[in-house]
Amino acid sequence: MHTRSQIIAGPAGALHIVDHPAAGAHPAAGAAPTPGDGPAGDALPLVLVHGMVGHVGFWEAPLAHLAGRRRAVAIDLRGHGASEAPPDADYSPAACAADVLAVLDALDLPRVALVGHSFGTLVAIAAAAAHPERVARLVLVDPPGDFTQLPAEIREQQLSPMRAAFETDDWRTATRAGFDGALVGSAPATRDVVLGRLAATPRDRLLGMYRSMIEFPAVDTLDRYLAAPGSRAHAIVAPSNARPFSLHVLRPALEAAVLRGTGHWLMMDAPARFTEQLEAWLTAA
Repeated sequence: MHTRSQIIAGPAGALHIVDHPAAGAHPAAGAAPTPGDGPAGDALPLVLVHGMVGHVGFWEAPLAHLAGRRRAVAIDLRGHGASEAPPDADYSPAACAADVLAVLDALDLPRVALVGHSFGTLVAIAAAAAHPERVARLVLVDPPGDFTQLPAEIREQQLSPMRAAFETDDWRTATRAGFDGALVGSAPATRDVVLGRLAATPRDRLLGMYRSMIEFPAVDTLDRYLAAPGSRAHAIVAPSNARPFSLHVLRPALEAAVLRGTGHWLMMDAPARFTEQLEAWLTAA
């Protein structure tokens, strides 16, 4: 079997995915979860969701390391990569989560391990909370904090100016400053790729995701998923992700592993170590 690039009908437009098969058949794709995985054909299917300005190629190196071990599907979020932009410009986690669930339906994947990076973690959390029976494992890769947990005065002092800057003609300067901060600790190659994608991303995508990110109740939504029987959630974070409003700080029950020597796009900075930790979480009892 070979990697397949597909277009799937989503709720708000065509969605592009790449589907990497396991070494053998995968008869257990819809089976009840068990602690850990068996042979590659029996491993829990993996669904990967990139973050803001990303696309399926951001997972290329980890997918190469995973080749043959388990089925892995990477999704281009709406308006990113080869997926269509939604007519209503809705880039909220809930709307993007509906796209993810549409992909699971189209591929006949009743139960999966769902992995999100950055903004994609909010999408993954929203999908998992909406249908916890479909997400056996949830892995959050360097998730943003829950901005709704910040004191009102800090939101006003720090978030409002950034949001206002997005509305000006100089919005690219504001977004570049934010990404420069997130790229601290990143490898030069990662920085080049991310900044190249940032330069090519239209304002409506960036503004739509930024607006919804700062208003998304990440902790409450994660709690809804974790309250469901059999739910398991983990995090893989960069060293800088240790703020008071970080999800694994707010919810210590969210098991977290720190990947040293990486920036925010840690799956691109250290794909082999990232994949090793991802597999450790996917097979943990």
